Amino acid sequence: MASTGRADAGPPAWALARPELSRRLTSRPGRLRLALTGGVASGKSRVARLFEGLGGKQVDLDDLARQVTAPGEAGHRAAIELLGPGCLGPDGSLDRTKISRVIFADPPTRLLLEEALHPLIWESLERKLAALDLEPAVVISIPLLFEKNLQTLFHPIVLVFAGQAIQLSRLLARQPSLSPDEAGLILEAQWPAGLKIKGADFIINNDGEWAATEAQVLALWSRLLADA
Repeated sequence: MASTGRADAGPPAWALARPELSRRLTSRPGRLRLALTGGVASGKSRVARLFEGLGGKQVDLDDLARQVTAPGEAGHRAAIELLGPGCLGPDGSLDRTKISRVIFADPPTRLLLEEALHPLIWESLERKLAALDLEPAVVISIPLLFEKNLQTLFHPIVLVFAGQAIQLSRLLARQPSLSPDEAGLILEAQWPAGLKIKGADFIINNDGEWAATEAQVLALWSRLLADA
């Protein structure tokens, strides 16, 4: 299975260039800073909403990516420069379905786009966490935590797990315009679940009924708050 990073590699230079942000990413007495990650269609966003309902403030890097690639922003210009105007929708915003088809069929282009956007997202994350510095609990949703070798900057790390067959089914249901082959390419671009499990501090198994997932989240949240 292909991946965008190596298990033995350190964080990228753009992440290490912001030491103050690195300090804000880890938990400390009275301040829980939880990294939440998981493969595509694993249920990570749904788990994040549960954490929010329990009192955690969420910062979602997918949301930050949309902000830095909005029309007029630097990420928008970078995407057009790399992919051409064909990546735009009728309203001038990025067409994410078109871009997904292009970059997951062309890994070198995907990596170039990520290299252009991730420093911008990281800068935006720094501003968000500075504004939330006094919050007792913040959940940082970061899909490519392991793929971008950022895991050493976070503690604790919670992984939402679902088997690949379930991920594929959910992804196709969520994006019916994707073909099974296209969905498979998206799954193949991420780290194997086994490597992520080894690198995570806690695992939430979302392979079964949602009620079972909820019970795991509630138990884990109580434990994390007690530890913090």
